[in-house]
Amino acid sequence: MLLTRRHTMKRASEFAMVRADGTSTAGRFLVLNTAPSLDGAAAFSRFGIITTKRIGHAVTRNKLRRRIREILREHAEPLSGGLFVVLVVRAAAANASYRELEADFLHLLRRQLRKITTC
Repeated sequence: MLLTRRHTMKRASEFAMVRADGTSTAGRFLVLNTAPSLDGAAAFSRFGIITTKRIGHAVTRNKLRRRIREILREHAEPLSGGLFVVLVVRAAAANASYRELEADFLHLLRRQLRKITTC
């Protein structure tokens, strides 16, 4: 999946809507929040990544964002059905390897897809 500008969330109101109205699944390094799109018929999902200053300096936060974007490019295809997706990076992720982040994301993805399909 190619993440272009139209696939990213930038507005604080979108992030707040997903955090307030969506469902959340927490893992060791990440928290995955999803909410259906506002119009319900969007052809693509929109993604947002939250990295706070608690994680570390700017270099560390940017490195984690790059890793998360790459993981989304590789594995976010099941989330391509018009959802808003917010990934919150936890402080423990600063010391995690790419493979650990990827495994945590895939675990969260499976759990979140079960939640979405049962609703």
